[in-house]
Amino acid sequence: MTAEILITGTSGLIGFRILLDALATGHKVYFTVRSEAKAEIILSNPEIKILAPGDRLNPVIIPDFTVDGAFDDILKDITHVIHAGSPVTNPAFDPKTEIFEPTVKISAAILASALKSPSVQRVVITSSVVANVGLDPASNIPSAATRGTLPDPIPSEFNDIQEAYVLAKMIEVEASKVFVKKHSPNFTVAHVFPGYIFGRNGLIHDATQMQTANSSNTYFILGMLGGELPFPIPGSYAHIEDVSNLHLRVALLDPSSPDIAKDWGISTEVNFDTIFDHVKKAFPKAVADGIFTRGKIVTLPFPYDSSDTERFLGAPLKSLEIAAVDVASQYLELLGKNKA
Repeated sequence: MTAEILITGTSGLIGFRILLDALATGHKVYFTVRSEAKAEIILSNPEIKILAPGDRLNPVIIPDFTVDGAFDDILKDITHVIHAGSPVTNPAFDPKTEIFEPTVKISAAILASALKSPSVQRVVITSSVVANVGLDPASNIPSAATRGTLPDPIPSEFNDIQEAYVLAKMIEVEASKVFVKKHSPNFTVAHVFPGYIFGRNGLIHDATQMQTANSSNTYFILGMLGGELPFPIPGSYAHIEDVSNLHLRVALLDPSSPDIAKDWGISTEVNFDTIFDHVKKAFPKAVADGIFTRGKIVTLPFPYDSSDTERFLGAPLKSLEIAAVDVASQYLELLGKNKA
């Protein structure tokens, strides 16, 4: 089945990988950006050029995604929407206006516009495992079916970025469920809940960017370059290839499938202290030469049940070792280009 897919968030690790995989499997893709300059970054990317998509790839300029009706025009002929473009926990962001409000408002705007478009069959929204756990983790092992408990009332201001991020993810999921129940749209809605996502990033073109502008990989690479993350993080991991595959499989699910209304979680519990060990095993000479050195990432326990996702994908989820080798390999390639 060939679909016309709108993908948000293609200037980020998740959205860009989904874009590549959607094009590689023959679909026509529209991608949202806020400016012509950002559109050109995607269109001129070497991995995009290799795919030579021609008129199967089209940018959509939307300066403000939160405005009512922002997605009305583009959704007129779209069959599937993958919304992977929510804000991340950037320490420089304002918790309320740059994390909480956009997370909730953009999803609402997409659903409202999709309601006006008879062509839309399916909307998939990227969330996070934090929506399954909430601010106060319970003792049971969470899964995609689990929901954290929302505070009552919802705060109007936030103590920090993480609180705003977690509550935004939780409220977005709840608001989307309420929307579907209220409007009974002609399209179905599903959420994907990933953990920290690591792996090769096609948006990165030099070794310095690997350490400074590499999405969640920016944390990950500290473990192999002698850095130290100043705060602990949950040991919740998903490989970018698995995450992209899951999004597309969920988006293109047969409407008659019993799983059509199901949400999907993708997270494996890991210990980030093992990152360097995997790199040392794969690249002993680079370790001997001092290119890679052991870093420190303190890991918090984070069990999660992704067994239904593994059954759905038909294969085990990729290991942390694969991600470590992928990221280290990309770093070595780019380091060589820098030296050249």
